[in-house]
Amino acid sequence: MVSKAKQDYYDALERLKAGKPINVPVGSLINKDTVALEAGKKRGSIRNRSDEDSLLIQAIEFSAAQFNKKSKESSSVKIKNQKDKLDNKQEEIDNIKSQRDEAYSRYMSLLMHNYQLQRELRKLGKPIPTVAEGLRVEIHKPD
Repeated sequence: MVSKAKQDYYDALERLKAGKPINVPVGSLINKDTVALEAGKKRGSIRNRSDEDSLLIQAIEFSAAQFNKKSKESSSVKIKNQKDKLDNKQEEIDNIKSQRDEAYSRYMSLLMHNYQLQRELRKLGKPIPTVAEGLRVEIHKPD
């Protein structure tokens, strides 16, 4: 029969494996200290003092090997996903910059065209329309 204290450790180990800890952060690596903390005991309280303790330690080490390997794999997948998202955002930024440059180029072309039309109007002695506040159009006669 397992003592109440040892059963607390085994219950803590199961909660950690299930990803539903109560006393430690979710996603904590499984080791003797996190199992002890999850069981409500002090860090370092799991020691190899008897056969019962060695069975608990073996269970912790076995679970740690499986869980921590999965955790590392999922971390690498998360990192890859974050890199993909970053690449997608960088592409989006580059696309927006390209659109901005095209709009700026069109604006400058229209500004130049407008300037040329105004010069032509001045040569012909025609009034030059201007836009004032409130988008009201005023026509100025050349001096």
